Amino acid sequence: MSKHQIATVFVSHGAPTLSLEDIPARWFLADLGEKYRNIEAVLCISAHWATEETAVTATRELETIHDFSGFPSQLYQIKYPAHGDPNLAGRVAGLLSDAGIACDMDRKRGLDHGAWVPMRLMFPEADMPVIQLSIQMGLNPERHYSLGQALAALREDGVLILGSGGAVHPLGYAELSPGAVTDGWALEFDDWLTKAVSQGDKAGLLNYRTAAPFPERAHPYPDHLMPLLTAFGAAGTGARGKVLHRSWQWGDLGMGAYEFEI
Repeated sequence: MSKHQIATVFVSHGAPTLSLEDIPARWFLADLGEKYRNIEAVLCISAHWATEETAVTATRELETIHDFSGFPSQLYQIKYPAHGDPNLAGRVAGLLSDAGIACDMDRKRGLDHGAWVPMRLMFPEADMPVIQLSIQMGLNPERHYSLGQALAALREDGVLILGSGGAVHPLGYAELSPGAVTDGWALEFDDWLTKAVSQGDKAGLLNYRTAAPFPERAHPYPDHLMPLLTAFGAAGTGARGKVLHRSWQWGDLGMGAYEFEI
């Protein structure tokens, strides 16, 4: 794969137990890592780091953050010893500054599970440099799309821009449990999202709250949709998405994944 042709990608990281469960989404992510072995580094936008102003990790040694509770004890023993890239973080901050977006260089924070769960499946040897970009607490779709636009040049440097969230993420609305049946409203939202992504429907995606069916159920708190919009914006004007994967975890957790390019 030429580094000048790198697409941007959005994946659903699901529940933290994705690292342990024998489900299709887990094996999909392992295969996806093989596809992107020739990149230089990963910029991961995780739904689990929200800040007032944009921030990027700028430390070389990355702590594995276990930012969840009530899960099997073995999850808390997992360490993902990937390295950061302070120089790449500086490049990110510079691109955002050029676009009029303030960016804090965070020299203490490691990787939360929205980053290390997919990274560990995609690059199990922890040999791929990775930095993490925050989402903004305002959860404004247009702003997150604009973040991606500002970072598009990274694709020419061999950097994979990886959004990590959830295609359907109904925490606070649906009861999620292993073996649960997927509800009709979740299927309808997922179908709409897949169509909007495939058509490159920018207006629909940025206005999903009125354009999509059951947005208040699929994303009661839309943090897990913002990384998709940043990956979409980074692919360039006129980009469309290719469906890489669709499946479900715990009933209504949509595990869709998309690749964006013009």
